[in-house]
Amino acid sequence: MRFYRSKFVLPIAAPPIENGAVAVDDGRILGVGKPADFDGPFTDLGECVILPGFVNAHCHLGYTDMAGRLPFRGSFTDWLSEITAWKRTWNAADYEASTRRGAQMLLRSGTTTVCDIEAAPDNLETAMEAPVRVLSCLELIDVAAPAAGELSWKRFAGLSPHAPFTASAALYRRASAFCQRTKRIFTTHLAESLDEAAMFERASGPLYERLAALGRPMDDCGRGSSVKLLDTYGVLRGALVVHANWLSDDDIARLARARAIVAHCPSSHRFFNHPPFPLARLRDAGVGVCLGTDSAASGSALDMREEMRDFLAVFSAVRPSEALVMATTAAAKALHRPGITGTLTAGSRADLIAVAAAGARDPVEAVITGRAPVRFSMVNGKAVYDEH
Repeated sequence: MRFYRSKFVLPIAAPPIENGAVAVDDGRILGVGKPADFDGPFTDLGECVILPGFVNAHCHLGYTDMAGRLPFRGSFTDWLSEITAWKRTWNAADYEASTRRGAQMLLRSGTTTVCDIEAAPDNLETAMEAPVRVLSCLELIDVAAPAAGELSWKRFAGLSPHAPFTASAALYRRASAFCQRTKRIFTTHLAESLDEAAMFERASGPLYERLAALGRPMDDCGRGSSVKLLDTYGVLRGALVVHANWLSDDDIARLARARAIVAHCPSSHRFFNHPPFPLARLRDAGVGVCLGTDSAASGSALDMREEMRDFLAVFSAVRPSEALVMATTAAAKALHRPGITGTLTAGSRADLIAVAAAGARDPVEAVITGRAPVRFSMVNGKAVYDEH
């Protein structure tokens, strides 16, 4: 058993504790309280805030080394074509190096659990060796060729049909049924861009034209939104929907009925200059929203603290403590890990970090708006980063 003390402990599920302590045993949180509540000796982390490690609800670790190489020039369809072309030039070693670099970026900025969309199935072993907990979801695309079969799906924590314009109805239904049956994560990009909206709602636009030229069947276009389409497939129930930038009231009602959760990626949203994210309408309808980074290729530093700062800069009426929930417990719920990670609660996994907080009076502000570094990180009871 080990004990850790710091200036503040921020459990998330309970009020902050000044001069707090956390007890860890066998990879789990044994208890949270004051130092006097436990028999030490303590590892004193000093002028820090101990809190749960961040839970990144959406990331592409394999794209980390594409940072700065794919500027957005105003066309989402063109950008998709560019990243697709870039991926064709990469080999296994490129994806491995990129994934390792991305995992280190997450580690140093306080993420302990990440939902990683894996475009290169052979890269799974590299992802699993990362110092953070990687929930790897296999990306599925069958717009140009058959997708991987169910035998390979069992190796992954979840499945991610890429988007309604690159994955067929049959693939969505198979993947959703598999995830429901095996209790895996089911996630997909949805309603991300104006080009996607034009394709499905009006059977027009650059994405429609590009895919029609590639020979994709287009009979699912011109019948309503991409959200409506997936709802008719019956695959939205409990889904983790990524981006969801272009939503009608009907779309939001469908997401609410399905109890889907939305992963918002603030830096990616800014990179593509999307319209304002419909946070208020989603929350009013009871749709849960959590935070992710997306990829370094779309402008992210893979730093959840930066994502929270970006988010709060746009949504100034949201309290910083709410943003912190979106980056911890809400994201853990979206990844089917409520009470397991994203909180410091007796019985939860010992995934915790310590953020420097010298002179701070408010631990939440020290974590989000403060620029002091992460000093310590633990995953599953094992210290994986220590500069305290």
